[in-house]
Amino acid sequence: MNSSVIRLVATLLFLFSGVAALIYQVAWQRLLVVFAGGDVYSITIIVTAFMAGLGFGNLAGGVVADRASRVNNLLLFGAAEALIAAFGFASKYLYYDVLYLNLGALSGSRSLTALAVTVSLMVPTFLMGLSLPLLARALIGSLADAPTRIGQLYGVNTFGAALGALAATWVLLPQYGLEGSLHRAAALNAFCALAVFPLVLAARRQTAAAAEVKPGDAASASIGADGRRGEARRPKKKTPSPTSAPSIADPDGNFRRWLVVYGASGFIALALEIVWFRLIGVMLKPTAFTFGTLLAVYLAGLGAGALVGSGMARRGQRPATAFLFMQAGIAMCAGLAVALMLAAANQWPLFHGLRNYLDGYEPISVDAAVGQIRQALGGASVPAESSLIRVFVILYVAVPLALIGPPTFLMGLSFPFLQKAAQTDAARIGRRVGWIQSANIAGSMLGTLAVSVVALPTLGTALTLKGLAVLGGVFGWLGIDRTCAPTDGRRNVLRVALVAVIGAGVWLMPDAKTLWARAHGTVNARVIFAEDGTGVSLLEKHFNEHGAVTVFVNGIGQSWIPYGGIHSALGALPALLHPSPEDVAIIGLGSGDTLYCAGGRRETRRLVCFEIIGAQHATLRALAGELPYPALRHLMEDNRIEHVTGDARLHLMSTRQRFDIIEADALRPTSAHSGNLYSEEYFRLLASRLKPGGLAVTWCPTSRVHNTFLRVFPHVLTYGHVAIGSNEPLSLNPQALEARVTDPALRAHYERAGIDLPELMLPYLGREARPALLGPDFDRSSLRDINTDVFPKDEFSLPSLWPPKPAQ
Repeated sequence: MNSSVIRLVATLLFLFSGVAALIYQVAWQRLLVVFAGGDVYSITIIVTAFMAGLGFGNLAGGVVADRASRVNNLLLFGAAEALIAAFGFASKYLYYDVLYLNLGALSGSRSLTALAVTVSLMVPTFLMGLSLPLLARALIGSLADAPTRIGQLYGVNTFGAALGALAATWVLLPQYGLEGSLHRAAALNAFCALAVFPLVLAARRQTAAAAEVKPGDAASASIGADGRRGEARRPKKKTPSPTSAPSIADPDGNFRRWLVVYGASGFIALALEIVWFRLIGVMLKPTAFTFGTLLAVYLAGLGAGALVGSGMARRGQRPATAFLFMQAGIAMCAGLAVALMLAAANQWPLFHGLRNYLDGYEPISVDAAVGQIRQALGGASVPAESSLIRVFVILYVAVPLALIGPPTFLMGLSFPFLQKAAQTDAARIGRRVGWIQSANIAGSMLGTLAVSVVALPTLGTALTLKGLAVLGGVFGWLGIDRTCAPTDGRRNVLRVALVAVIGAGVWLMPDAKTLWARAHGTVNARVIFAEDGTGVSLLEKHFNEHGAVTVFVNGIGQSWIPYGGIHSALGALPALLHPSPEDVAIIGLGSGDTLYCAGGRRETRRLVCFEIIGAQHATLRALAGELPYPALRHLMEDNRIEHVTGDARLHLMSTRQRFDIIEADALRPTSAHSGNLYSEEYFRLLASRLKPGGLAVTWCPTSRVHNTFLRVFPHVLTYGHVAIGSNEPLSLNPQALEARVTDPALRAHYERAGIDLPELMLPYLGREARPALLGPDFDRSSLRDINTDVFPKDEFSLPSLWPPKPAQ
């Protein structure tokens, strides 16, 4: 096995390592959301902790790599993969069984939650961070090869990560759940660890063969880092000690400056990622398959750019200048792509179908679209009027590629040029790889925190995007300074041109109201919107089949005003059934329909409404000042209501309060993270937070949700798609129900909303209603096909691609 084969095999192993890493990231983030919560602050903690471990790993890996031999670096890479595999196999137990099931009480404290998440993620992410410096040092034969080899390794690993994101989202989670996905990722790491050993043996043989030189040749031959016989070794200049700050002795500036520059690059990259995911998520109307797909496009752009840049950097004569100008174009390219896409979607006839989707109420049925694609690939015809293929390809391929692809390609393209500018010391290749990556990761962490916690809550997406474009212009300014001497007359001309380009670009980018109106396929005059760190709420004023106002949350239609329909029934039914509902908890605000209808009884003293998107309450309050709808105004003025912004499950887990009624508003089973509100463990949490005789209520959009609910509650009353459970026996008292329904004060509450209470309750409490009352004697042994936290089957359901397996 020669050096070229060793490099090829090691690079392929690094590809597989990248695949496994992103499977872990997707699965671990999902498990940690159960423990830490799914609000923006918890997600920020998880992402920041993940990156911190990678950064420390890169730092340590760089130091170790420069001190170890080629063989030992390969061995250390294999050892890291083996340890990651061991952790991966046990990670479900740590992140779910230990953190959530046994230490769930910690979630009541943000600081303790952050500490637990950071400590638990530090070991595996540290090991992942070691990999690039170790392999780079092991595979680089000369300083001239460094930019190309490092760029290739980075590109291949990042492209593998993109494949891992796709595999986790579209293959592993639908078929095997979280634990099964983690085990397969761990098996991939174990394979990488075992496959390193043949490389180690081959490298040792090369080293031994190269050492067997004749005594007369000893003074005239040396062995390169790749095991090949080299030229006569020349005396080296004294190099700085490992602890001193390395510097670059060529015209490309000092190494510390490059660390700051690449840190700023990481800041912009992660800030743009957050902005993209928010905006494109709204446009796609997010499902369980949205996040992984967008992440894959982001990573694929980085990987493809790095691979292309690896070839270009070798020939580049001014790598530092090229890097700076590429960085200058990233944020501007991102902002202009958004402006062009939204303008085209709303004004160009070619994009009429996309605009209709943006303005629509329902997200696309991913399973139906995938099924139609399979039919078309198999030669079957799909009726044009019912085809979802074109819309699916636009949403999940064209839009992400158009908005994310070019800027991320530039990010990856610039990486090898930076390496060429910074790698000027053969003795410090590993260390500089580690420091550069760590600086970029540190900037990424700052970008995550700054955008999630500061910029989006205070500036919003539109201004944040414009600010990033201006910040990107700083790179262009630095590039001009490197291109033109201070006495060069072109310098000021280019600076003015740069400022003009940035100013024009920022002017072309839409303001906040235009941005979100166009992202919802409508015009400014029709919308009321609010945005904060938690998400986007938009109310569209128009008449349709639902009502005068449609409520969108993060792009998805959630409810409507005036009230009436399933949301009203979900609120009113348990309120009428309970003999005295004093304390009521509602999960999800929406239009306020369910919350309003749950508060009709005079016995109700307190209603707690949990809403993870804080902007929702602001839009409803603004609408109440415009729309002459008494029910909404009453809802905004009802002093019994306590609005809580955050993850409802996290709050229920940490509260000591008990409730007479707990229910979640109707939620689509394929919405992102819906599995956390349809799982067996969630229903058990509800059961533990009920007062004696309390009622837990859920909408049952699938038979699997119905089965899961039945598995938990010993006493269940089902009305088709509505299930009500209790820890104590349930009974229907027709006389009491009739008295409540006909109570004048109660009917007046619903009439204020334009709801005829007897008519609303007719399907549930009328003479023709046939509810099923199931007690502990009902045989639940056959209810094995259920949703759990570690396998949210409904959320990732893709039966057209992966037919369901028989429950065991």
